[in-house]
Amino acid sequence: MYQFLLVIGIALSLPLSAWAFPIDVELQPGAAQVSVRTTDLSNLAALQLRNDGGGALYCQVAFVNGPERPVPRRVRLLPGEEVVVSQFFRRAINRVRVNIDCTAEGTESPA
Repeated sequence: MYQFLLVIGIALSLPLSAWAFPIDVELQPGAAQVSVRTTDLSNLAALQLRNDGGGALYCQVAFVNGPERPVPRRVRLLPGEEVVVSQFFRRAINRVRVNIDCTAEGTESPA
């Protein structure tokens, strides 16, 4: 019985921010050639973007976590290139929504 209570006490003493949180990714139509892998660590959300298309892409990535203002990250992806994009949040995270919008090189960059 003592070990059971000890395990429960240790589990409750862990900070809630150490638990994993879901990352919802929304790809806009221009980002169809991009593959995405997600990861999280405490209050840091990270994406690994890979350009599977034949041309260079300009992408804008926006992380949204509740009341915090999303700060867009802009990256240029060459064909076959992988880039890691991350965002640190000041508040506790329940869920992160990520919006990815890309345009092909030579066209107008995403706003």
